[in-house]
Amino acid sequence: MSKILENAPHNFLLISVSISVADPMKVSAIASSAARNATQVQGSTPVESRVGRFGSLTDDLKKVNSKFHAIRTWQYANTLPFSTAVEGQDKRGKRLVPVFKVPDVIATLHEMMQAGYDALDAFLPDYARYYAVKNRADLGIVSDVDMPSPEALRERYRVSINPPEPLPVFNIEKLSLPIGLAADIAEKHQAQLVSQLDGAKKYALDECAKHMAKLEKQMTDGVRLHQSLVDETMRHASLIRGMVENFDNDPRVLDVLDLLDEKVAHLATHGIELIKHNQGKRDEVARAAGAVGNVLSQVSNAPSTIKASITESPTPAVSADDVVLNEMFNDLINN
Repeated sequence: MSKILENAPHNFLLISVSISVADPMKVSAIASSAARNATQVQGSTPVESRVGRFGSLTDDLKKVNSKFHAIRTWQYANTLPFSTAVEGQDKRGKRLVPVFKVPDVIATLHEMMQAGYDALDAFLPDYARYYAVKNRADLGIVSDVDMPSPEALRERYRVSINPPEPLPVFNIEKLSLPIGLAADIAEKHQAQLVSQLDGAKKYALDECAKHMAKLEKQMTDGVRLHQSLVDETMRHASLIRGMVENFDNDPRVLDVLDLLDEKVAHLATHGIELIKHNQGKRDEVARAAGAVGNVLSQVSNAPSTIKASITESPTPAVSADDVVLNEMFNDLINN
């Protein structure tokens, strides 16, 4: 097994979060029938109308739900996927986190979970009073939508922040298998692990490259510059650095991250106002963003440099593209 694959299980953990909330809307047969009649849609054409099942408190419950949904949003923004699935439950499953970031990630998730439950606790007394008087007048003609009791409503809300898990490691020495079969299983396992780690790296590179295009455009001709441009840049850079430094130490990526830190990091501390009206500085950041985006895209689209069968001390090949990119960075930094 390569040194990279030996080290990766010590450098990363997997975190998963499950969240459930109440749906504030519900399909109403009565409302659907009214919609069909109003629009004169006849025959087999389906028309389904969803109505707020909590009457005048529906919007308030949506605000509660937003606190819970924010947990998933933050998790996705600050961790990486550990799956080769394109979509579905597997894609939404376990997330890859460098070990050194795990305490902060867990702490933030718990804080956000508490904020969600606090919002729910603040909502429930109002809902209990509303439910007690059966305030169905708010629902008008809709009589086929039942409101859950306050107790039942609270039971709909669940957040589980599962204990961090290690990366799956196949220990060939613990299994009594024929040598050939064990080697074959180990090779396939290593190939799967490489695919998952490479996938996480590629995702981080692609997302950052997209943001670099936005940063370049805004710095070039954007009328309004918002601090979120810089904050998002540093978030992407942190994700990539955490991935690469604990995986393959890809020098192509680390070099551009250093450039990004040099040109943008100070704006995270001092604010984007520092260069908002300085077109020369804006152009400098735009050039850096364009160069970084180009390199990240090239690295992402290039064949993986990590293979399950690489030697203990691999010697990375240097391509002509690497030489050209290094010259481009030298020119950019020196100008």
